[in-house]
Amino acid sequence: MKKTTLLRKLLTEQGVLVVPSAYDCLSAKIIETVGFKAFFMPPTMVGETQLGMPNIGLATSSEVINCAKYMALSVDIPLIMGADDGYGNALAAYRTTQDVIMAGVAGMYVSDRNHHILARTPHNLVEVLSRNEYLGKMGAVIEARNKLDNDFIIAARIDAGATMGYEEVIARAKACVKLGVDVILPHAVPPESKFGQKDKENLRLFYREIGAPEVTIWWGMEPHGFTAADCQDVGAKIWVPYDPPTDVVKKALLGVYREVYDSADYVTNQKIPIRGVLNAKSQLEFWSELERKYVP
Repeated sequence: MKKTTLLRKLLTEQGVLVVPSAYDCLSAKIIETVGFKAFFMPPTMVGETQLGMPNIGLATSSEVINCAKYMALSVDIPLIMGADDGYGNALAAYRTTQDVIMAGVAGMYVSDRNHHILARTPHNLVEVLSRNEYLGKMGAVIEARNKLDNDFIIAARIDAGATMGYEEVIARAKACVKLGVDVILPHAVPPESKFGQKDKENLRLFYREIGAPEVTIWWGMEPHGFTAADCQDVGAKIWVPYDPPTDVVKKALLGVYREVYDSADYVTNQKIPIRGVLNAKSQLEFWSELERKYVP
C-alpha cells in the first residue's frame, strides 16, 4: 500500500492519530520502532539540526524536501511535513507540492503565514497572507496534488487567528475545505483566547463551526497542556505532541559530552541495547543478504 493511501486510511480510523516529531532518519526510525503509525517533520527542526540556523525563513524548499525524502525512505510509516508557506507564491507552491510528493512524503501543511519573517517578530503578531492570496495558493497546491497522487494529504495551517480573530479562521477553513483540502490546522490564536483545560466547550464549538468531525482537525492551538484524549474530546483527529525531541536530544548530548570532556575515566555505556533494536529497522539483514548474493 502506498504511504499516502495508508495515511488517508489512518485518518478514517477511530481515535486520535498521534504523530510525534522527527528531525532526521534516526529519530524517524526510533518513532517507528516504538510503534507509532505516522510521524511529522517540522521545518523548524530542519533549520536547527541540519543547517544550524534559526527558524526565520532561511531554509530553502530544496533543503527541507531533501531532508524529508531521506526520512520518508528510511521507514515504512507515512511522513507528514510542514512546508511553511509553500516557499513562494502560488506557482512556487505548485512546484513545492510536486517535489514533496515525488520525495515520498505522505502529506504536508501549507500555512497562510508569511514564511520570510524577521527574527524580532513576536509569535502572536505574525504576518499572514490575504485570504484571496492564500486561497489562490491552496488552489494551486490542490491542483498539483490531484495530477500526481489523489491520496496525498493536504493540510491548511491557518495562523490568521492571532491578528484577525476566529471568524477569519473559520472563513478560511471553510473555503479551504471547499477547494479540496483534507485537514485544517488552526494554529495561532488571539491573545484574548480563553481556551484551556476548563473551557473545552468553547473549543468544541469553534471546531464544530469549522466542520468537525466531518472535517479532519489537526490540533495546533493552545493550551499546550492538552493530551491526546483532550484533543479527541473536542473533535481533533491529529495530535502532534508539543515537546520538541530536539530539546531532549540536546540535553542528553550535553550530558554525554560534558562527561567525556570532564573525565579521563569515562567508559562507554554498554548497557543500553539500542543498537540491536535499531539494526532491524535499518534493514541490516536485508543488505547483508543482498551482499551475499551479488558482491563477489
